[in-house]
Amino acid sequence: ATLVTRAEGGGASRASSRVVMHALSVGVFAFQFCGYVALSTWVEWRWYHNRRGEEREWKTQSGKLRGSSRRGARGDGDGRGRGYAWGLPALDLVRANPPDGRHPSHAAFATCNLVVSSLFAGATCEAYLAGGDAFGFGSTLVASEVAFAKVLVGTLLAVTWQSVLEYYWHRAMHLPRVYRAMHKFHHHYKSPQPWDDLFIHPAESFGYCVILYSPAFCVPSLPVASFLLYMSIMGVCGVLDHCGVRMLWPLGTYDTKFHDVHHEAFNANYAFPFPTMDRLHGTYRAS
Repeated sequence: ATLVTRAEGGGASRASSRVVMHALSVGVFAFQFCGYVALSTWVEWRWYHNRRGEEREWKTQSGKLRGSSRRGARGDGDGRGRGYAWGLPALDLVRANPPDGRHPSHAAFATCNLVVSSLFAGATCEAYLAGGDAFGFGSTLVASEVAFAKVLVGTLLAVTWQSVLEYYWHRAMHLPRVYRAMHKFHHHYKSPQPWDDLFIHPAESFGYCVILYSPAFCVPSLPVASFLLYMSIMGVCGVLDHCGVRMLWPLGTYDTKFHDVHHEAFNANYAFPFPTMDRLHGTYRAS
């Protein structure tokens, strides 16, 4: 009877741990999803709504503004809209008048890619918490004390890993057949604006998600804090790269114009988010 009681107690404890684990993973999914929506909404509101009519002061390509006369949004004398029309692509699946100039597949592709990327975030959390039991292979993330040097080194390793893989992946997307089949969708917009970053063919987006989250499985003994900092950098830069707003980080470490040039010129600036790989391969073009 005692053994049975202990077994039942152990089973209940494991079940409780699994519930907590799954709840954390769902929370990570929600944070990824809502964080992207919040940042994109802020950029859209801050510049494309509040500073409409002042594009020469902030826009990377000031003469190119898509959706400047959205249906249902009134404007005043300087071109600033009085009514804010939220650009969340998922809304285009149900509203009658989507923003002007959007590709017909934008809403479906962007919504699918946002859900899938958030699922990757939740699955990565699940793999870390479950060790090797979640998917048959384990995460290399490790819990460690938050020592600045260790976190910094880990972040640099993760960024470097991603930067190398992403560069060659992106170059592969520009091979003629691959470009026509998939990557052409992303280059539909020559002057990207908020919400354009996830307009990618779902198959291409899935491949990049594998690269994006791969440091959690491929970089040995990567501190959790390093991975979180790495993901924060990637997430913020992914949105800013396609926001169309001029932003320059200290010491020129990051410039939103860098990727904007890629959408203009097509055959330069393939790297993300920093230009190192382009400089090494001779594909860098100044902003």
